[in-house]
Amino acid sequence: MVDFGASSEHRILKESAASFIKKEHSFNRLRELKKDHLGYSREMWKKMAELGWLGVLYPEKYGGLGLSFSYAAVLLEEFGAGLLPEPFISSVLLGGNSVLRAGTESQKIDILKRIVSGDLMVTVAYLEDNGRYDVNFCTTTAVQTKDKFMVSGRKIFVMDGCSADKFIVSARTSGDVSDTNGITLFIIPRKSEGLTITPLKTMDGRNSCIVELKEVIVSSESILGEPDKGYPILCDVIDEAAVGLCCEMIGGMRTVMDMTLDYLCQREQFGRPIGSFQALQHKAADMFISKELATSATYYAVASIESNTGEKAASASLAKAKCSVVYTEMCKMSVQMFGAIGFSNEADIGLFLKRSKVAETLFGDAEYHMKRYLNLQEY
Repeated sequence: MVDFGASSEHRILKESAASFIKKEHSFNRLRELKKDHLGYSREMWKKMAELGWLGVLYPEKYGGLGLSFSYAAVLLEEFGAGLLPEPFISSVLLGGNSVLRAGTESQKIDILKRIVSGDLMVTVAYLEDNGRYDVNFCTTTAVQTKDKFMVSGRKIFVMDGCSADKFIVSARTSGDVSDTNGITLFIIPRKSEGLTITPLKTMDGRNSCIVELKEVIVSSESILGEPDKGYPILCDVIDEAAVGLCCEMIGGMRTVMDMTLDYLCQREQFGRPIGSFQALQHKAADMFISKELATSATYYAVASIESNTGEKAASASLAKAKCSVVYTEMCKMSVQMFGAIGFSNEADIGLFLKRSKVAETLFGDAEYHMKRYLNLQEY
């Protein structure tokens, strides 16, 4: 188990992130950003780059800090506590991590250095219609003609795709629709001829999109990793992104718990604080216990990534299944205890409920991950 409080480096990073978010971000800022089609600020993104956060996982030779996953986990927990909407998970954990895992040296130098500086956004486009959350479901095709490939297909719910400069696209170069073999990853620039983007807005105000590719021509140098072997790369980075999302979610749970307890102590009815009523005390206790269980599952997943014991996939699914249920249920329960004010746009608790509903299904919902966990454990 990783104890983030035991290391002075973790503690300093946590305090630094919390201080930065308190100074530079607010829930009112989040409400204003919802009016923008991107849902975040490029200016804030550059500030995060200046702090070195965008390179937390990347080696120093690419401009990064070369730290372990637990440091990214510390950052993400604070991002979740403050509902910071900047695209850390999509660009750093998905896009950049894919390049770090499988890219050539020239691809790493070209892409990772610019991600670290905040000058390049990269995300992964892998989900398709009728594929649910299955990474291996891929109808997008890449047909080879000499040293080039012609990519055609449609990707949905591409995380932060409206602001991406490059897409890492999964395409089938051999095999049937659901085969795990035969998937190749391509790095495709946003401005490629034949690539069109349809913006989508999620209920929490962040951006997503549909990417359609109609005979997009890419060179063999655009391949990320080996041909036909993109599936394990995708699974690896998506598992880490899912754990990163869980860290964000437990940060959100922490704030929801604090906001709820504060309200129970402040709101009075029948001449005394409503927190003195036993029924609400029971609900608050249930919320706290659920939060701690979700936190334990998430920290176990972080530890599995750090120890590299082969439990990453199972622990990621365990954490995501737990967090998907707990975060949403905590927010619902909190809104109920806030009463009518909890349903208003002015109430900050509603921002957490909306984020929880989006996070609930990102990278797979609870049902998907419970089934995946059982399969991985061979039940």
